[in-house]
Amino acid sequence: MTRSRLAASVVAVAIASGAALAIAPAARAAEAPRLQVSRCAADLTAALDRNAAAIDADSVGDTAGARTYNLRTLVILAGAGLTCFCQPAQVHADIIAAATDSIHAAMSNAIGDSAAASNSEDAVAAELTDALEVVRYAEV
Repeated sequence: MTRSRLAASVVAVAIASGAALAIAPAARAAEAPRLQVSRCAADLTAALDRNAAAIDADSVGDTAGARTYNLRTLVILAGAGLTCFCQPAQVHADIIAAATDSIHAAMSNAIGDSAAASNSEDAVAAELTDALEVVRYAEV
């Protein structure tokens, strides 16, 4: 019963995140692009930090804590979809891939598979690092 409720909540967060990513461009179109770049970089950095906390939690066997950090990463990525709308397509692809891998990590942690969760968290870190590099290059 608990696993089915957890799975339902993860799916609900994923659906909400997808809706936020779809609505983002129209909602933020009026803001200055330079301001968006800084917010985008801040969101990606925050997501990277939460993912690092998930990796740390997984390394000590705290799958419940890691799952919480995975879901927080996912929520931050939904916000990044809003703030990074003016970025190149590569940034959007990296955000979507990181969100997908964050969901996989949360589901793996939910069933106690720390190894699979760690693999997904490593993928999230790589995708967010790539996206952040593109965004920081755009700031220069």
